[in-house]
Amino acid sequence: MRFITKSNEPQEFTNWKNLENDDWTPTYGELNNPVKRSVFTSLLKEQGYLCCYCERTLADKDYHLEHLNPQGNHDGDDLDYNNFLCSCLNKTAKGAPLHCGKKKANSVLPVTPLQPGCTANFTFNAIGEIGAINEEGYETIRILGLGLKKLNALREAALEPFLSDDLTEEELVTFLSEYTREQEVMNPFISAIKYVFNGYIPE
Repeated sequence: MRFITKSNEPQEFTNWKNLENDDWTPTYGELNNPVKRSVFTSLLKEQGYLCCYCERTLADKDYHLEHLNPQGNHDGDDLDYNNFLCSCLNKTAKGAPLHCGKKKANSVLPVTPLQPGCTANFTFNAIGEIGAINEEGYETIRILGLGLKKLNALREAALEPFLSDDLTEEELVTFLSEYTREQEVMNPFISAIKYVFNGYIPE
């Protein structure tokens, strides 16, 4: 989980909400394309095209609009852009284990990607396993299913190239610096890689 800095909501979304009148009130259920697409585009850009929770690459439209504060709480923030994130998993196969926003459902997270320093609540090892340093972190992992074997395997695969014996220390530092730098499309599982290779990544 990486810290996400929210941007301003897209103008198309603002304009749509401003159409409210005595006969019509905008609701989330009525949020459709092209306005919804503009929201997704904005969310993807501010998240570096990574899932807000597990840091998988968001590709092939296998993602959904996530309400950080669940809609089931009925707090009136269903159309608050600051409550929107983009989580992986759109359609899931029957019986497949859920994770991230699909597993979270109506739960409230103790640790969220909108909290500065959120990443510091979690630990990682070289085989992709995630842990936590406190109760809040462990509860967040449980709610989101971040410890699934599937996600562990994906994190391990991302870590593997950096563990090659063929890399010199100088090459490793260069590789890590390039992989973890801030860019429009971020590389997946950056938090795990930064944690495991702490000390090799230039500040």
